[in-house]
Amino acid sequence: MSEKYLNDTNLQIAMTEYQPNIGKIENYEVIDQFENTIGVVTQVYDNERGFLGFSSGEQVYAVVANPNQAPSEVTEVTVLFRGSTGPDKILSQPQDVWNDWVENDLVLGTRILMEDHTPIKLSDDQSTMQLQASAAALKDIMEIYPNAKINIYAHSLGSMDAQYSMADLSEEDIKRIASAHIYNGPNIYTLLTPVQQNRVDSIKGRVYNYADPKDMISMVGRDPDKGSIGSVGMVFYADSKDIDFVDQHMTYGYQLDGDGKIKLANDSQSLIYNSVLSGVVSLESKGAAYADGGFTAAEKFVLDSELAKLIGSSLAKTAQEGTEEIRTDRDTAIQKADEIYQTLTEVPWGFILSPSEVKAAYDAGGVNYQTLVGAMMETLDPKVEKAEKISQQFTELEKSISSGIETALTKDAELATQVVQLTAS
Repeated sequence: MSEKYLNDTNLQIAMTEYQPNIGKIENYEVIDQFENTIGVVTQVYDNERGFLGFSSGEQVYAVVANPNQAPSEVTEVTVLFRGSTGPDKILSQPQDVWNDWVENDLVLGTRILMEDHTPIKLSDDQSTMQLQASAAALKDIMEIYPNAKINIYAHSLGSMDAQYSMADLSEEDIKRIASAHIYNGPNIYTLLTPVQQNRVDSIKGRVYNYADPKDMISMVGRDPDKGSIGSVGMVFYADSKDIDFVDQHMTYGYQLDGDGKIKLANDSQSLIYNSVLSGVVSLESKGAAYADGGFTAAEKFVLDSELAKLIGSSLAKTAQEGTEEIRTDRDTAIQKADEIYQTLTEVPWGFILSPSEVKAAYDAGGVNYQTLVGAMMETLDPKVEKAEKISQQFTELEKSISSGIETALTKDAELATQVVQLTAS
């Protein structure tokens, strides 16, 4: 397809990994489809590892803003993990196509599906040579740029490479991952060792993992009902257009919402969960900035109050969404019960009774409005009322947290002034 990818900053960066000259031209300048400059490629990892004549197949690129800057002075590095080489390149790049589709996509997809249907792990490490080579590349990049924060971008097989590479980092190095944006790749979380799962979970709120429910590849190993649970990072399901298989996988089905962001499927519980994770990451960053020289009273107050508001808000939203779901289920059940009640005057085939006689017969048997609709209302209405009461309590909790913060600031003018200065900076 010749049209441009969606005009979303992070998606555009991720898809630059497919530019034909990336990794082939020295000091290649990476520019997205909307003329935004990402930086210059300084490190290329292309089939760096092999065994008995077989190449690993990874393509990983390090991109920095200023290639002439001393590596120790670089503060930010963009790392691109390239996805599978297209099957249409079988004649010109047969080794890459084989490595990507047979040695990795097929093997990893099979292992993920087997994990989903096997009660025990098949082995401690179910990675492939390409995943291991990609992990080695990321570690090498982080060693070359020892003081840089790392932003990761990937698509498809590159997403699996990125997931594994992050999970395989040391406890210290993974703290340097500032963000990761990965698209339409299978979920390899179940293939990770318990140590790797815990490691990548430590940055869950920094990993934006997009999947398209209409793309069968990105849904491998995923259960939409679980949201982000049991996945690498925060999972966001795109509300996409339904197009052909290849273009669907290449993210051409993605759409923008009214705010210019990737349009997401309406999964409020997962979005609330992801919002909390993002909020925690924001607080971590703010805490790290404050921590130099120890926390002042005002800094502690800001961090504690924002965390309290985040928790209060998420609890209130979760309760509200849960109440709405219960109310919707109640209305649906009553509607169906009423639809059944409306059929009680229908004369069954072969009977010579009148509609009123049929209804009277049902009533004599205990089937009437009360036993159908009334009983359903008596059962479900108290559940809705209980949910509404709980929701109201959490809403009041959220309000009391905000009120308590305001009261504390009102009583301490000096603290209030310092807080204003901190939050304004």
